[in-house]
Amino acid sequence: MHPAKSLAALAIAATACKPSASNRGLVVGTISVSEAGLAGKPEIGESSEALREQVRAALEASGRFAVREGGPLRIQLDIDRAQRALAPPGMPDPAKPLLEHEVAEVAVTLEMTSTGAQGDVERLVAEGAARRPTNADDSLDPAARHAAFSAALEVALRDAVAALDAQIDARGKTDEALLKDLTAADARVRDYAIRVLADRRSPAAVPQLIARLQDPNAEVARRATGALIAIGDRRAVGRLIEMTRHRHPDDVGPILYAIASLGGAEAEAFLFTLESGAPDEETRRAARGAYEDLIRRKKEDAARVSQRRRVRP
Repeated sequence: MHPAKSLAALAIAATACKPSASNRGLVVGTISVSEAGLAGKPEIGESSEALREQVRAALEASGRFAVREGGPLRIQLDIDRAQRALAPPGMPDPAKPLLEHEVAEVAVTLEMTSTGAQGDVERLVAEGAARRPTNADDSLDPAARHAAFSAALEVALRDAVAALDAQIDARGKTDEALLKDLTAADARVRDYAIRVLADRRSPAAVPQLIARLQDPNAEVARRATGALIAIGDRRAVGRLIEMTRHRHPDDVGPILYAIASLGGAEAEAFLFTLESGAPDEETRRAARGAYEDLIRRKKEDAARVSQRRRVRP
């Protein structure tokens, strides 16, 4: 597979590949570890080289990836979190007091990049997280804690690779299949479908994306807002306005800027009214900033149109 192929093309090709040891879909040429992400996390207790080997093992265990020198894909590991935390037992006994136990908590990010035909870099980002009990209540042995963090890291890496795999699958799906995924029970599936629909700027997805603004998963709802902005369909303005009436002032600001980004007469009138008529200063200040942003964009658009008219023969 030539390095110039984009992630989208690689994804489509990979969907036709069955995960087997002899027929892996995607070839990774480089695995790196973010030293900045590793710094300050002594609980991991592994060298960069050892971590690269763990990433390699997780990739190859998925059946989707092979790691081979010269492969077109690059993977970088970033360890976002490695800490001890308290969590309730997995199977609490209702007859006993609820006691929290120490766990090793690890969260990682895998970034996959490739270089397109025009030299542009495409990327996919996948997160993974896991917890494992340290048994600190039973033992003060540092080796026991290290083993817990190692186990949590292994599971978090597998989780991130599975997320990467799911995103690649999403990129190979038709718009119709992605629209069905917007109602999937798994929040990750909904999230990845929204990402791809946003990349494709699919107007047909707008009604379903508007519905996702009320998604029970806050991250999916935020992703839907971003997708609607990327598509630029003003049908979303009314629903976004409605959302501001049911949110705490702290949460209204990003919605107001989303409304400003979409623009149009309805958005302009709403923000103009809100900047002076909102009951609290925080919302008025956010509305004022969003309104000014909308007006600035409006003037820039008008200037571009005027410039194009002047240069026409």
